[in-house]
Amino acid sequence: MGNFLDTPIVEKETEVGEEPSKGLKYGLSAMQGWRAQMEDDHVQLLNLPEIPELSLFGVYDGHGGDMVAHYAAKHLPSFLLKTELLQPGMPDEAFVVKAKEAFEVSLLQIDDVLRQLPEVENGQDQSGSTSVMTLVGPRHIVCANTGDSRAVLARGGQAVTLSNDHKPFLPVEKERIEKAGGQVKFNRVNGDLAVSRALGDFAYKRSPNVSFKEQAVTAFPEVIIEERDKDKDQFIILACDGIWDVMSSQEVVDKVLDLLRNGRPSDPPEEDVAMNEEEGAEPKPPREKRPWDLGAVCEALIDHCLQLGSRDNMSVIIVLMDPALTPIPDS
Repeated sequence: MGNFLDTPIVEKETEVGEEPSKGLKYGLSAMQGWRAQMEDDHVQLLNLPEIPELSLFGVYDGHGGDMVAHYAAKHLPSFLLKTELLQPGMPDEAFVVKAKEAFEVSLLQIDDVLRQLPEVENGQDQSGSTSVMTLVGPRHIVCANTGDSRAVLARGGQAVTLSNDHKPFLPVEKERIEKAGGQVKFNRVNGDLAVSRALGDFAYKRSPNVSFKEQAVTAFPEVIIEERDKDKDQFIILACDGIWDVMSSQEVVDKVLDLLRNGRPSDPPEEDVAMNEEEGAEPKPPREKRPWDLGAVCEALIDHCLQLGSRDNMSVIIVLMDPALTPIPDS
């Protein structure tokens, strides 16, 4: 997990989408950066299959390999639906209860399936991944978090917490770790793993004395439910810790609001010249600018975090809920 490149890879995977009937737009971008391998993945579904009134967005930050993150991004939506806890046209009261349960059940189920994969059973793959997902309904946002990726709601310019980072030194996490026979050293599980909840990481899930849910590292999510305020809600940000390592939740909200309101930064980072070339190599031609849209806003946030010193993979999704903040294209 500590392997770094001599220069960062700054090319990005970026896309945008929208669902006019819901008033939702999204942009996403992902960049490998300084890491020797890209281990992030994501999911973006403006219409959840079979339940079109719901939208699902998620970021999965892999560590020790990319298998678990990729598996989660590919399969978690179907695991969520297979619980049969979510149904079209659910009353609000039933939705918030069943959505929470659906996240809890599906994350433990997919973790159990991962544990039985041949490459995991034979020890070939020992990777893990965080998971932060938001289910956006007509009147509620339900966020399920496992690990230290993070989701934040911008409401009237203020950062509203949708998830809490799961770190081993936190009292509730430390208590579970120790009950499962583990210990917290150097603020890490057994002195090694920096998160206390994750998919995969089965080396930390071997205690015969506790349930699968209560292992030192657990896939069981913390779920936060926020009622939507259509007059004040602006956007949701989901991102891996490569973003949050160098910016607070409020700083990210402020930065994204600035980018949405004021357009492309006048002095963009010179990462193509300063960071992506070997010393003495021929200069590369500048990359063609992406049109100024939600995807470009995500790219600008990633570039800003790179300039602030982030050395991790970076993935970010912005779910825009206020159409008045739609980025104005370059003139």
